[in-house]
Amino acid sequence: MKGVILNQFGGPDVLQPGDAETPSIRADQMLIRVAACGVCGHDLLNRAGHFGGTRLPAILGHEISGTVDRIGNLVTRFKSGDRVVLLQRQACGRCRNCRDGRENLCRAGEFYGESCFGGYGEFVVASERNAVSLPAEIPFEVGAVLSCAVGTGFHALRRARVQAGDLVVITGASGGVGLNTVQIARLMGLHTIAITASDTKVSELRRAGADEVIVTPELKFHDRIRAASAGEGAAAVIEIAGTPTFDSSLRALRPGGRLVLVGNMVPGTVALNPAISILKEIELIGSAHAVVSDLLQVVDLVKRRRLAPLIAAAMPIAQAAAAHGMLESRSAIGRIVLTHG
Repeated sequence: MKGVILNQFGGPDVLQPGDAETPSIRADQMLIRVAACGVCGHDLLNRAGHFGGTRLPAILGHEISGTVDRIGNLVTRFKSGDRVVLLQRQACGRCRNCRDGRENLCRAGEFYGESCFGGYGEFVVASERNAVSLPAEIPFEVGAVLSCAVGTGFHALRRARVQAGDLVVITGASGGVGLNTVQIARLMGLHTIAITASDTKVSELRRAGADEVIVTPELKFHDRIRAASAGEGAAAVIEIAGTPTFDSSLRALRPGGRLVLVGNMVPGTVALNPAISILKEIELIGSAHAVVSDLLQVVDLVKRRRLAPLIAAAMPIAQAAAAHGMLESRSAIGRIVLTHG
């Protein structure tokens, strides 16, 4: 099959068109012909060599939509030609986390672009455990981003245990995950403050549903959050940026608030003064990607036009390196999607 191959770690230019063996499937699996694949910040970190589990040569891409090309003998819920969107992890279905409905924590399965080929290639392997039907009303380019760019924020807001009227802060708000999280927060009736480093992103964030937008190139905003909440602070911060905003996010919380850790654009550690968490009983909550139940709800919201994911650009798969460059420059508002012809 054709694809964009990662033979060595490095900058965007290491992504090169090439050929790879079409993956084989087991009796309980499906071969998916990829139609579109989103470009995520995770892809950039993977390409640069930050994930020890990635096997070279690799084919990146975990935000995948396409059609079922072939099914194994044990597959019953899908048939050839069905349109699908995939969760980024192929869960095993047997471990404790899978049995508890937390398949995003499964470590026996495989993650696209790391331990198995991802959506920058023409074909990927999936199972009934990580595939959801994609209605005809939803284009493949939009379907590709539903699991990660949309589902990640949906899952994080559920983890935050917020209620209508609560003040929630979203960092990294103009990125692919951030913009969709702002939209979902609006649907939930939350008072949303979006954090961005650029004036050029303000109007798009307001259109997405942000009640307030704080522009801060220095990524310091906790004093302004307190001022906007009569000194109380936010019920939750959805921390998408990670290291650059962590300290301000922690300080922006009200007593009993939740800091939900979703992303970390700059790999590394952060300094944490335990006294803040102790005295204010702050909760630090990790939040990984969506589970099947999240994705089903997200697909339904998009189908009913309650939610409209923003696609910054749709580009041919051969332009994967250029797409990575755009994402690294932070010039895109929304998700960049790569398409197979």
